[in-house]
Amino acid sequence: MSKQGPANRPVRALKAGGPPALITAGIAIASTGIAGQGLEKETRPIATAVASFIGLDPQLGPLLLLGIAVLILPVAVVMPGLFEDHPSH
Repeated sequence: MSKQGPANRPVRALKAGGPPALITAGIAIASTGIAGQGLEKETRPIATAVASFIGLDPQLGPLLLLGIAVLILPVAVVMPGLFEDHPSH
């Protein structure tokens, strides 16, 4: 049996899904202007483009990205291989 038992699942999920979740949350927060106007100018187009791409009001972009960031970790618990560089065997 491999070392990827139930006890390792949360650790593996954090290692796999943590960085994408933090990056997505960081873009969401920065695009609101909380972190400063310079970061908002750089990240607002990303947030609005994501919202527009799925058919939402562009102003909902930061909220959408924050929601995606929150959902990444539960998905990483169930399917950590989605976020890993190489699949585990």
